Amino acid sequence: MNVLAIKNISVEGPGTLGVFLKQKGHKITYVDLAKGDKLPASPEGYSLILFMGGPMNVYDEDKHPFLRDELKFIEKCLMAGVKMVGLCLGAQMFARALGAKVKKNRKKEIGWYDLRLTDDGVNDPLFKGLPAKFSVFQWHGDTFDIPAGAKHLACSELCPNQAFIYRTALGLQFHLEIDGEKDVKEWSKLYIEELKQERGEKGMELIMAETRRGKPLLQPLAQKFYDNLHAWISAP
Repeated sequence: MNVLAIKNISVEGPGTLGVFLKQKGHKITYVDLAKGDKLPASPEGYSLILFMGGPMNVYDEDKHPFLRDELKFIEKCLMAGVKMVGLCLGAQMFARALGAKVKKNRKKEIGWYDLRLTDDGVNDPLFKGLPAKFSVFQWHGDTFDIPAGAKHLACSELCPNQAFIYRTALGLQFHLEIDGEKDVKEWSKLYIEELKQERGEKGMELIMAETRRGKPLLQPLAQKFYDNLHAWISAP
């Protein structure tokens, strides 16, 4: 299986999901849009395309012109019926491509928060074997409306729309792929001003302590989700 991973910023990659896919023998090709890499002309030849997160907003095309090309590429993927997963910004890009509104959330989620599966989420094969409520890592200020025709899969107290699936497009606002303290520390250093603004001067200490508690509990759930995801990808 050939996998394409599209980065909006170098620091935000597929993390533990990428490790899982490589262990399954899949080849991952990376496109780093912030570094000037170009998207392929079409999604042909890829069994899965990953759209990563980033600190920009979907409506920041003037600052980040590559977002226009990314949106057009997502539209091509939807038309081609290619399996794809959008993480955080990637999920917001999916929502926009499907005609749903992307907007500021009432409060930023930065850190570890409880995620609840909706009834559709509980019954969806992608979340089979996972509890109806579990803690996940979040770092976002925007949210999306659920696109018309999509299934609403998950919510949180501060952000009602956390996941959806539309045909071959799965959008996840949260980060199952976070690779423990290393990733969280790297993100926290890069986005330190936002972290302090939302979590206070001791934001780094707080988020690292949360990660030390949360990651060991999330890891087996992420692996179970990846198994389910792999079955979804492999299905005709």
